[in-house]
Amino acid sequence: MSRSIDSHSHLADPRIQSRLDAWIVEARLNGMTAHLQGGVNPEDWARQLELQALYPEIWPVFGLHPYWVAGATEEQCEQGLDQLARKLGKAYALGETGLDFRSQFLANSELGSESENRHRQIRLFEQQLELARVGNKAVVLHVVRAFSEFLVVWDEFGAGLRGFYHSFAGDWQKAKQILDRGLLVSVGAAILYPRNEALRSAVQRIPLDRLLIETDCPDQPPPSYQGELNPPVSLFLVADKVAEIKGLAREEVLDSSGQNLRKLLQL
Repeated sequence: MSRSIDSHSHLADPRIQSRLDAWIVEARLNGMTAHLQGGVNPEDWARQLELQALYPEIWPVFGLHPYWVAGATEEQCEQGLDQLARKLGKAYALGETGLDFRSQFLANSELGSESENRHRQIRLFEQQLELARVGNKAVVLHVVRAFSEFLVVWDEFGAGLRGFYHSFAGDWQKAKQILDRGLLVSVGAAILYPRNEALRSAVQRIPLDRLLIETDCPDQPPPSYQGELNPPVSLFLVADKVAEIKGLAREEVLDSSGQNLRKLLQL
């Protein structure tokens, strides 16, 4: 049985606390040995640490998620950055950080115009990249409908940093631009949906030593869990599809992803 690592999940999510113990037990029985988290805000970081005390295989990651930044005041953002700088040493990586330019995250008129909200996300992304550099942490990247803007910020503030692009769902052209910048690419359940043929073609071309697999638990469920909360063991469905695409065994995909993540985190 492979020693498998989920490269990205949210086990501190309040929606799943009543079932978390059962999910962790199920994951252990199936050979899952670690779950790298995605940070949201200071309250989420605290919950991650509480859970890590109960389940050592939960690996905390602290960051100010674009979702949170989109709804936060300038004062809250500054306080969040200050707490992140002080607490980052307890995390395995910094994240999630990045840009999400979907309309619901730009249209908060109480916090400013769409342009102002866009620039606030960019500024917080830049500042978090600087914190990652100072703290020597890999970064977990969240980018939605902002790929060109992400590249501009990364080239100025992220060059030389370690990290991975979480929940990648694009084509080979985008994957290559990510890989060319020294980043890893992480794929999840999107690879299982028939409409995402371009993603499957990209995964076929991404070198195995630059590829991670994830669940984004409890979100982004695969087709067989559609309409349900997504459990950690759905990682094996992703692994099976990557193995099919690349002509490998499931264990090779799981082992490679785990090794790639450990190397990235300098473990």
